[in-house]
Amino acid sequence: MMTSSPEELARLQVVHAFQILDTPPETVFNQLVQFAAHICRTPIAAITIIDERRQWFKAAVGLDLHQTDRAISFCTHTVQQKTPLIVSDTLAHPLFSQNPFVIGEPHLRFYAGVPLIATGGAAIGSLAVMDTQPRMLDEAQLATLPMLAGQVILHMELRRQRQQLEAVAAERRQMNQALRRQALHLQEAQRIVQVGSWELDLQSDQVLLSEQASRIFGIAHQDRPQDRASLLRRVHADIRRDIERIMADAVKFGHALDLEYRLVSSDSTIRHIRSRVHVSGQNHGLHAILGTVQDVTQQHQAQERLHLLDASISRLNEIVMITEAEPHDEPGPRIVFVNHAFERITGYAPADVIGHSPRLLQGPNTQRTALDRIRTAIEQRQPVLVELINYTRTGQEFWLESHITPVAQDHGQVSHFVAIQRDITQRKLAEAHIERLAFYDSLTQLPNRRLLLDRLHQACAIIRRGRHMGALFFIDLDNFKSLNDTLGHDKGDLLLQQIASRLAVCVRSTNTVARLGGDEFVVMLEDLSEMPLEAAAQAKLVGEKILGTFAPPFELDSHAYHCTASVGVTLFDSQLQHVDELFQRADLAMYQAKASGRNALRFFDPEMQAVVTTRVELERQMRHGLQAQEFVLHYQPQTNAAGAVIGFEALVRWRHPAQGLMLPGVFIALAEDTGLILPLGSWVLTCACRQIAAWSNRPGQPQLSVAVNISARQFRHQDFVDQVLAALHNSGANPRNLKLELTESILVEDIEGTISKMQSLQDTGVGFSLDDFGTGYSSLSYLKRLPLNQLKIDQSFIRDVLTDPNDAAIAHTIVALGQTLGLEVIAEGVETQGQYDFLAQ
Repeated sequence: MMTSSPEELARLQVVHAFQILDTPPETVFNQLVQFAAHICRTPIAAITIIDERRQWFKAAVGLDLHQTDRAISFCTHTVQQKTPLIVSDTLAHPLFSQNPFVIGEPHLRFYAGVPLIATGGAAIGSLAVMDTQPRMLDEAQLATLPMLAGQVILHMELRRQRQQLEAVAAERRQMNQALRRQALHLQEAQRIVQVGSWELDLQSDQVLLSEQASRIFGIAHQDRPQDRASLLRRVHADIRRDIERIMADAVKFGHALDLEYRLVSSDSTIRHIRSRVHVSGQNHGLHAILGTVQDVTQQHQAQERLHLLDASISRLNEIVMITEAEPHDEPGPRIVFVNHAFERITGYAPADVIGHSPRLLQGPNTQRTALDRIRTAIEQRQPVLVELINYTRTGQEFWLESHITPVAQDHGQVSHFVAIQRDITQRKLAEAHIERLAFYDSLTQLPNRRLLLDRLHQACAIIRRGRHMGALFFIDLDNFKSLNDTLGHDKGDLLLQQIASRLAVCVRSTNTVARLGGDEFVVMLEDLSEMPLEAAAQAKLVGEKILGTFAPPFELDSHAYHCTASVGVTLFDSQLQHVDELFQRADLAMYQAKASGRNALRFFDPEMQAVVTTRVELERQMRHGLQAQEFVLHYQPQTNAAGAVIGFEALVRWRHPAQGLMLPGVFIALAEDTGLILPLGSWVLTCACRQIAAWSNRPGQPQLSVAVNISARQFRHQDFVDQVLAALHNSGANPRNLKLELTESILVEDIEGTISKMQSLQDTGVGFSLDDFGTGYSSLSYLKRLPLNQLKIDQSFIRDVLTDPNDAAIAHTIVALGQTLGLEVIAEGVETQGQYDFLAQ
């Protein structure tokens, strides 16, 4: 804070002499701060005065403050140094980095203040612009601020002078010299701000004009008054009587006036004038009318040009949108203008979008490539022409051809962008219609032969670069000709449309269903496995799904029509033949399907067809075997280090009526693929629990555990826990004698769900063993979290444990890990005494 030095005391006298502290807001000062904020493009501007203990705000925009402590004000430093104070980043300035208005609301980061230097050189306050972002002012802004500060002090001077003039009216004789000085100041101020003053003496009906007022009225300045009637004759004839009436009312009722009218100069030029009128009274009588006069012709002409431009743009059919040039990032440049065509096309009123980003028109199908082009052009300040999908207020898509052009100011800097946008929705719909006619079947709306060939060539190119396989299905309706002959072609067309709808839901959206013509359809798959047998199995499932979609009858108006189809399939991979050959192979396979009795699926490759047929037959036999109770459980003993039997592992076998006893390796994978693993696993679990109960009921029989292998698909079933508990309850088996063996594949996904299920069963006494430990890749990271009782060393590590040091090290490590974690360890596939002895150590 400044000390009370003689200079400071003199400054305070000047401050108080203005008699402006704690006065209500005044329009001229509010306009000046608004103009300062506009010129400098800052959200905050203020006129402040510094007295003995505070900073007081005479006018402000962007701040809701009346006063602050003098010690923390920026204005104090501006007043102290009597020169402009520019702080581009307050956080980086040693004087202001900890200022409460910097680190707290309103978080000021930029300050530019110009001292208000009163006549005599005393700095009484400042005109300042502020921002919540670090920034700089350009040269024009830096030059304008002192001029505006001069206007502020000038209006303060004028304000004080008006007060003094009112005082002079009572003390005219004693204050003649001071009045002349004030008059000179007023005259200079009027010249600067181009505002003249006048006084109408109601007694003499004479008007005394200031020099600036005489200049505005086009009268050679002279000290003698002008006749009021002669001045009124200069007012445009259309409004002269209105002005006379308004003035008479003002005199009669004592109203202040603020009005605009037109003057006709001696050369017939029409100018627009603004006058403010104050009726002055003395005691109970009126003696004078005081007023100001200002030539606002240029402002009026500018407004007329704006109105003309707005009216012209409003009548355009094309959208006109003007946005700011920045920011490029979120939330993007803001809209400052839209015309009527914008509201008509988009449904958004100007008030809905002014101040918002054009991004509100974008939606899910707005093209990213077009937006990137616009962004690049804006960043480079270049024009751009794009076609873009936008959305109306109701969410309807429409197309715009948008020509975006930068607008530069006099200094060359781009401040705005103008977008001229034409609605091209109808043209795009016409183009889409033409494309559909060229590439789609008009009856079913499916891709036609031309589009199918194009997609097939693309699929072939992709498959050549990759390793997966594709498949081509030829579908030919059985006895379609008889339908046309009996029910007519309209029913045939209806059937084809319904078949197209059913086929479309048989495949993924990334695959293709096409109509070649007549009753021939084609399905192309391009995402099959890279393994031929797996690809064939996948294609077969789709083929069966296609045949199955023909099972429900087709409703042809009042007719329920049953239709079948013959389907031929050919696979193709990176070694594929020509596209024409693919068609020939699929067509040949389709004819083989027809020759087999129709309503059938046939592969082109006879060997692959045989494999698929064998697999289908094995699946059928397995379903029958489950119903005929052909599966049995064998129990493999588990011993401890002393050789005593401590439990068994339940191993499923298939007593095939034709092929004898079949091991799991033959049928478990098929059971997994077909879902038969669920009924098979449930049967194994039920039988094992019954065996546990049977052994436990034998007198003197030790409590032996039984381990049951659980597949990933079985474990992930939502009712798995309930199924285990039901098997235990129904059999009467002790849960502590049941051990469930899980593979590491179960841990690959949903570890939290896995732990929850294991914990629920372990709470009842059921134990868990991690099967084939060491062959997976994810169990170690979850091992400490899993409620396990046992680790099972995979037999692949036991087989060569005596000859392969790596296998020996792995077995040793797993045993040590189990001991460290307090888990049992069991080895699978111990076949020799040497292996047994090694592990027993």
